Amino acid sequence: MEYYKVHIDEDDSFTAYFEYRKLEKGVKNPMLRKNFPIDILGEEEPRILELVEGEVTDIYYEEREGQMLASEIKEINIIVDQIKEEDVTYLKDLVKRTCVDNEYDSLIAPPTVDQQVEDFIKEFFEDDEEEPLEQKDFLAEFFAELEEDDS
Repeated sequence: MEYYKVHIDEDDSFTAYFEYRKLEKGVKNPMLRKNFPIDILGEEEPRILELVEGEVTDIYYEEREGQMLASEIKEINIIVDQIKEEDVTYLKDLVKRTCVDNEYDSLIAPPTVDQQVEDFIKEFFEDDEEEPLEQKDFLAEFFAELEEDDS
């Protein structure tokens, strides 16, 4: 048996929350939790954005041991409907892919040191409108000046 929980909150936090736990008798498996900004996850999973299109502000689904505990679609704090079965299947699959398979962890991973340095250089030192910097051999210039001074 399994436990699934999904909360797509476009209204307050603009975040998609996922929880998953494998339920086995006599075993306390860990609760796996992930959350993603909706716009970032939506780039990889456009259907997330489709679920909260229009006046829909929240999607909430929770299931334990095959029994639905909650299924609701909200429009500005008013519950308007239950989630369609095809969307429930999609959301349960997405919970497993995010929490168990860690499929989208790269979307929320902090940048590497190399990426941070590259971003810094781009921000402060690269300007497409300016001409590229001239490279000089300062050591050669120094010795040339010394030779001129000696003559």
